[in-house]
Amino acid sequence: MTARRLLLCILGVLSAWWARADPAPPSGWRPDALLSRLMLRTLTSTPDGLVWAGADDGVYRYDGHRLVSLNALRRGGVALPPVPCNELLSRPDGTVWLGTEAGLYRFRPDGVLEALPLPLPTSGSRNIRALAPADDGQRVWVAQDQGGLRAYSRAGRPVGPLLVRGRSINEIWTAPDHSLWLNSLDSLWQFTPAGRLQNAWRHPVIPARFHPVYDPSGRPWLVGAAAIYRLDSGGRLVEGLRWAPDARETGTDVLRLPDGPALITPEQVRQLEWTTGPTPQPRLRAAWPLPLPPQLIWNGRLLADHTGRWWVFDTGTRGCWSRAATVDFIRALPGPGGQAYSVRASVRLPDGRLLVSSYGRLLTQAADSPLAPLRPWLAAVLPSGNAPVLQGIVPAPLGPGGDWLAAGAFPLLRFNPRTGAFDRLVAQGQSQADIGVNGLTRDASNGRVWAATRIGLYSYDPAVQTYRPYVPTRHPGAAPPLAGRLLEDLSPDGRGHLWLATPEGVERLTLRTGARLHYGPTAPAPRRAALDGARCLYLGPDGRLWVGTRGHGLAVIEPDGRVHSVLTLGQGLPSASVATITPSPGGDLWLGTYQGLVRYQPATGQLAVFTTADGLLSDECNARAAYTDPTDGSLLIGGVAGLHRVWPGRVPAGGALRPRLLLAGFTSLSASAEASRTRYQLAHDALPALHLAPDVPLVDLSLALTNAADPSQARYAYRIRGLLADQWMGLGTTPQLRLQGLPPGHYTLEIRGETGQGVPAANVLRLPLTVTAAWWNRPLTWALAAAAAVLGVYLWQRGRLQHLRRENELRARLAADLHDEVGALLTRVTMQAELLRELEAAPVSHLEALVDDSRAAASTVRDIIWSVDAGADTLTALVDRVQDHLDATARATGRTLSLDDTALPPTLDRPLPPAVRQHVYLVFKEALTNALKYSRPGTPIAVVLSSSAQLELSVSSLGAPAASSRAGQGLRNMRHRAALLRASLEAGPAPGGWQVRLRVPL
Repeated sequence: MTARRLLLCILGVLSAWWARADPAPPSGWRPDALLSRLMLRTLTSTPDGLVWAGADDGVYRYDGHRLVSLNALRRGGVALPPVPCNELLSRPDGTVWLGTEAGLYRFRPDGVLEALPLPLPTSGSRNIRALAPADDGQRVWVAQDQGGLRAYSRAGRPVGPLLVRGRSINEIWTAPDHSLWLNSLDSLWQFTPAGRLQNAWRHPVIPARFHPVYDPSGRPWLVGAAAIYRLDSGGRLVEGLRWAPDARETGTDVLRLPDGPALITPEQVRQLEWTTGPTPQPRLRAAWPLPLPPQLIWNGRLLADHTGRWWVFDTGTRGCWSRAATVDFIRALPGPGGQAYSVRASVRLPDGRLLVSSYGRLLTQAADSPLAPLRPWLAAVLPSGNAPVLQGIVPAPLGPGGDWLAAGAFPLLRFNPRTGAFDRLVAQGQSQADIGVNGLTRDASNGRVWAATRIGLYSYDPAVQTYRPYVPTRHPGAAPPLAGRLLEDLSPDGRGHLWLATPEGVERLTLRTGARLHYGPTAPAPRRAALDGARCLYLGPDGRLWVGTRGHGLAVIEPDGRVHSVLTLGQGLPSASVATITPSPGGDLWLGTYQGLVRYQPATGQLAVFTTADGLLSDECNARAAYTDPTDGSLLIGGVAGLHRVWPGRVPAGGALRPRLLLAGFTSLSASAEASRTRYQLAHDALPALHLAPDVPLVDLSLALTNAADPSQARYAYRIRGLLADQWMGLGTTPQLRLQGLPPGHYTLEIRGETGQGVPAANVLRLPLTVTAAWWNRPLTWALAAAAAVLGVYLWQRGRLQHLRRENELRARLAADLHDEVGALLTRVTMQAELLRELEAAPVSHLEALVDDSRAAASTVRDIIWSVDAGADTLTALVDRVQDHLDATARATGRTLSLDDTALPPTLDRPLPPAVRQHVYLVFKEALTNALKYSRPGTPIAVVLSSSAQLELSVSSLGAPAASSRAGQGLRNMRHRAALLRASLEAGPAPGGWQVRLRVPL
């Protein structure tokens, strides 16, 4: 036995044990996680659709998503003490009356909580036990423990006499004939509308905790835990209907409905109805097991809100459940002994019985009773070693002897629908046929049966009664192209193709050639879509293929090959995993998911979600476990808790009470803790104007959809007018919207909602929204900053130009002054020295020295004038100056000095910064001086100037410089000037001599 076979067998045994050990979940009752946290005593609903809960520690408002204490809602008046609240009464004017153990209170629509006077202030108890509206719709009846009963006006003041003084009243009811019924532990009273005692009964004549009701003819009846009694003219009890013959009369609670009363007992909720005719009689209409665990002390409550939901809880323990009051389009089929069972497949047998395969055993239902309990088919036993479950059945006489074809978890089977006998069929190439069948289907166009397995595609060959691996008909000898592939589901199109669901996506297989067309995330457009994890397929009559996936919801492949997503979590799908797709008349699709049953209408795009609140035993549906019953067109939807029969034509339309969208509260995040406090909206509050600012960067909105049977399935969407092209964005079932990071501006926020059944809310919330940015992030600030930057650059550039102009003017003036004054003076000195030498009026050596010094001074002055002359800031001026110096030096020394400027650009008017031309020239002079002093006499000296991305100067001579301090000082000076220019200086031996090379970046 393989590991997979062993695992399936263990799962089958565990499923059967679990079905026997655990009772079936109560039909239609849905636990409420938030209300179950409270020790509830009472519930009521207000005109705005919200539920108010009275608990042992106070009063709470409940919108389906949040519990908010009354003190958090209160905006004035007294604070409610943390004491039990016994009774709540909602009034049409929006007020809520509170009967607590600390007294009587009234909560006004403006948020003010008032403490009202007691019916009997002198009583030893302040406990208010019961509240009820009076027949005039204006007054309120208030019952005080050990005090009596008294009417209160709309202003909250006691009026009229005190009835049954000193007694404790447990229940107040105004009957259709306007009489007033009061119930206590030992008495039952009936008063006229004017407050006059009409009848009174004492226990034990009237058993404890009986509740009066009226039939359509106006006759009074008393409902107990085991029976309903009619009161005859003499006040005696006449039993009308008993549903628990051996039960003793215990405490109960009654819900008075137009069709008949509903009552809660420790075991279940029963709904009675009245027969027609002049003397209506009660009869049992339906009964639902209770989800409450058994308690020694029982005090169950059965209440209804204005949407029709029923609520049940026990005041002595935690836990609260609700369900829709009238659910007749989804009915759960009871399992054997009322036990749960997980369904995998169902089909009609030739004799009309319904065959249901669960994970524990095979079950049947009688042919003439669509709601009858399922019973084990003892004669139907799967082959030894097989997991006790069928994965698929082909209801056609295709096997040997007219047997049907079936598939277990393994192997492939033949099935006799008359006797229930099973036998194995061979899968070619598999010794034990352990191929893991996921789906079995028949091509209606040719009768061929196909099996989708974990190791490839197989087809049934009736001639040899064998399943063979698929090979293309054009290549019968080829290897199976799908061998080893995991196939989840398949659907023939009747035109020679098979659609295959695989973990990688969807493939269309051409049976004749074996060609496959892939659709999925790796396929080219337009076949690219999130189809990975495809698990179920449905090919519609219009040629569209609907694909249910494990994690991407529902998608569709159009007849032209285009593929697109249809339903996701953001579009209202309760679960991203679609397990089944089943069509119904009218073109609707019913989707089984892990979080409920979904009805999708492709024509309108509307979807409705049905959960345990609508009659499902569990929200989780099993994969490919849906079947259309040919006898009545109903759908059989299998889930982990049982099989459900769904009548699509009976789905109720939206009721007269339209759902309303409410803003339950909002929080503006601020640096101030007080400003960040959540503000809860009351019924009469105007919608707030929202403001996002630097000190309020985030706003959270809490939403609620009231008048909805299941608020947890409500869906929301929003858009911001003036942003993102006014596009609606879905929130899914998340009842909260966070606003942040929006661009500055004035907008209108619109929010809409719809129920899980697709009924839109009667209103759309529209809130003004203003977004302001920080001062530095406003358009005006940016404009001013840009203008200031431009102005700053302009002023800086202007100042720089003025500074350069002043500098150039100063340099020109200095050059002119030096030239005119010092230059002229040195020229005269030189001329006089030469004249003296010619006249020989002084010693010749002294005159020679004077002439040389004056010439040197004149040359130095010319260099200084050139260095500060603004007109010499060009490459041309540098080249000319170098050439002049070389010419003068050559005349004075008689040496051959050459300048090579061929590598310079043709145009030499390129500007040079003053520092560049000055330091380059001085480096040139120092290098030339050293070359003249230390090179071999009579040898030429070559100077090269070149320019591209950098200016390059080289001075080359023959012979090496002497190692003297003067030469070292000159080299240090040249390196210093090169560093100032961030240039590179190389001074060292060259072939046959010495070379100095300076490279200056331009």
